[in-house]
Amino acid sequence: MTRPGVAAAMDAAMFEDLMKRFAAMFGHVEAPWHVWPLANAPVTLGAHDVVLCDGEPADAIANDIVARVAAGKAVLIGSEREGGRWIDTVHSPMGTWVLDSQADGDTAHGPAFVAVLTAALSLHFPAHDALCIARAWAPGSTAWPTDFARFPRVRHAALVSPEQPAPAFAPCPPDLGLYAVMPSADWIETLVPLQVPTVQLRFKSDDAAAVKAEVARAAAAAKGSKSRLFINDHWRVAIDHHAACGGDSGIYGIHLGQEDLDEADLDAIRASGLRLGVSTHGYAEMLRVAAIRPSYLALGAIFPTTTKVMPTQPQGMGRFQSYVKLMKPVIPSLVGIGGVNAGNMQEVLGIGVGSAAVVRAITEADDVPAAVAGLNALFG
Repeated sequence: MTRPGVAAAMDAAMFEDLMKRFAAMFGHVEAPWHVWPLANAPVTLGAHDVVLCDGEPADAIANDIVARVAAGKAVLIGSEREGGRWIDTVHSPMGTWVLDSQADGDTAHGPAFVAVLTAALSLHFPAHDALCIARAWAPGSTAWPTDFARFPRVRHAALVSPEQPAPAFAPCPPDLGLYAVMPSADWIETLVPLQVPTVQLRFKSDDAAAVKAEVARAAAAAKGSKSRLFINDHWRVAIDHHAACGGDSGIYGIHLGQEDLDEADLDAIRASGLRLGVSTHGYAEMLRVAAIRPSYLALGAIFPTTTKVMPTQPQGMGRFQSYVKLMKPVIPSLVGIGGVNAGNMQEVLGIGVGSAAVVRAITEADDVPAAVAGLNALFG
């Protein structure tokens, strides 16, 4: 016989209020989420179950619950007190995050915390982002959290120690304008004369010689122009070419995805004087990247896109708006990414970002100069 489990104490009125006020903004899942204290969790767990562990369980218990959580593709959140802060470890099918946040009380998982956590999960936020929202929520507040200081710091997978902030990268202006992400140097050579304010070479190849040649061509096209050129992924080639040109290469910066950050030499990029932009897809990733003080953050994917396989579902305008409100005071240069085109550009810019990235709006245009002129005009 399967043990039914006993749910964690939750402020039901607060949960219902949050769902009523934010479901239209973020969307919501139909299947309900269930949050259980470790001692009362059911034997069989599923994809909409969260187990809360207060403190460090004995090894045998820890091994058992980890196995049960993994088998059911459930979520496990372990919380320990360290001075005046909570250290939360979130295990989910999307990986493991360790987050560090200020403690507002002595209870790791009080009824209000459980209400916000469950609401955030029900509003389509992944477990690590839901934890960030629950810890950032001010006691007694009814407003969606936007105070950066209340949000957790990332301990794992941290890019720098939370206690030792990194020096900032060279800044970008808040308004990078139309940002064209292009697959080849041919496209960069086409767009620079059309005065696209920001361009990115996103050339995918394992051929080192081909990469080097594409970067050199793109840099030559941008040198002396009004276009800011970013090189996607190939940071070492960009740094070497920039140095070989005496710092006057035509390359303005480097763009990295989350998967590239752990392997890149961030100190070398910073020392080169090149800017650094990073793609993010939610709260935990934004907090992780903010610690290295990049030149800009790209936020998305806002809308469905076919140009790459995304690690998360489209964020939608509700999440995009909440991300901009949180991050703009911290990193003023923000770029909206993912499925942006002439039809939705004004909606994206209306949220308050100074740039939006496009791909197919240019590469699939029948008349590229006309498409660029029309997109540029949307920025006023």
